[in-house]
Amino acid sequence: MVCIALSAIPILKKDLTEVKEACKAKKIEWRVKNMPVIFGKFFLSLLQKVNQLEEALTAKGYSSQ
Repeated sequence: MVCIALSAIPILKKDLTEVKEACKAKKIEWRVKNMPVIFGKFFLSLLQKVNQLEEALTAKGYSSQ
């Protein structure tokens, strides 16, 4: 599980870069007042990836117990 967590770091960095580029395209500035919108999209993407990983591990027979 530690290996999975460590391998997720580059993926999260790539996702954050994509969010930054999307904000630039939409002309959304990186200000404190815009952070809920920016990180909301980032965390939504993160939760989708976690859900996919959970389904893949369950399909392979791993359990949380």
